[in-house]
Amino acid sequence: MDNPKRLLFIEDEGYVIDRVQEILKDFPQFEVTLAGAGEEARKLLKETAYDLVITDIYVRGVSGLELLHHAKEKNKETCVIIITGVDNADIAAKALKEGAFDFVVKPPALDRIASILKLVTLLKP
Repeated sequence: MDNPKRLLFIEDEGYVIDRVQEILKDFPQFEVTLAGAGEEARKLLKETAYDLVITDIYVRGVSGLELLHHAKEKNKETCVIIITGVDNADIAAKALKEGAFDFVVKPPALDRIASILKLVTLLKP
């Protein structure tokens, strides 16, 4: 691929990692980096400007909202998708208000990530 987009996937639950990585196989335009803990994610976000970040709302040692802010500090155009196991409208509203592109509830809605990625690639070719 000529100009791959950088995607950082931040998650610490095995079944979610497996499912999302399966989805990501259909998007070869993304160069995917996986972080399984908060400190690792913070370090990666300080070092690299990512085009897309998919993060759990809570990852060992950090909140997804903090990671959203780190991603936007490095690249204000970063598209951040928050995933969570808790279907909570208040958390979703807060994430969107703070700059998240979308909010996905796991496990039932994980397949929505494919639709979101298709939309993102259309909006930001």
